[in-house]
Amino acid sequence: MPRNRSLQIAVTFNCTHLPNGEYGGTATYAQSACDPPDMGNLVDADGTIHLDRAAAYDANAYTQNVDLQFTLASPAQVTPDNTTLPVNWATHTGPGVTIVAPPGSNGSEFQVVASPGNPNVIDVIDRDDDSNVYNYKPAVELPTVNNYYISLDPQIVNRAN
Repeated sequence: MPRNRSLQIAVTFNCTHLPNGEYGGTATYAQSACDPPDMGNLVDADGTIHLDRAAAYDANAYTQNVDLQFTLASPAQVTPDNTTLPVNWATHTGPGVTIVAPPGSNGSEFQVVASPGNPNVIDVIDRDDDSNVYNYKPAVELPTVNNYYISLDPQIVNRAN
C-alpha cells in the first residue's frame, strides 16, 4: 500500500521586543528531512516550499500526497534584549497555521494537527492533489508573556507539484 511522501521543516523564530512593549519577529526555515530521501531540497529560507521541484517518486511506494511537519526551535532569541523566551506554535489565542486558499478553492484538502505532546511540532496534512498554489500563515505564542500571539509574515508559499 503506497504511503504519503513527507517533508520535515525546521523553523527558527527570531523574536523582536519593540520599543512600545509589543513583540514581533521573523522566521527562517530549513528542510531537515524528507521521505523519500531523494526528493531534493524543496524549502527556501523564507519558507517557500517547492513541491514543483520534487524528484520523481515510485508510485508503487508513495502517493502524490505530501505531509508537512514544522518543528519550531525553542527558546527564541530576543532582540534587542539579548535574552531568550520560550516559543510555541499558537494554540491558545489562534491557530498555529491558517491555510489561505487560492480563488476557486476552499482549502478543505488540508488538515492542521498540533502535536498534543509537543507544542513545537505542527503537521499540515496536504493532499496537494488539485495543482493549486496555497499559502500557509503560521503563528507563534510566547507562553511566558501571557501567550502573546504573533502571526508570521510573509506567508509560506506551497507551490504545487
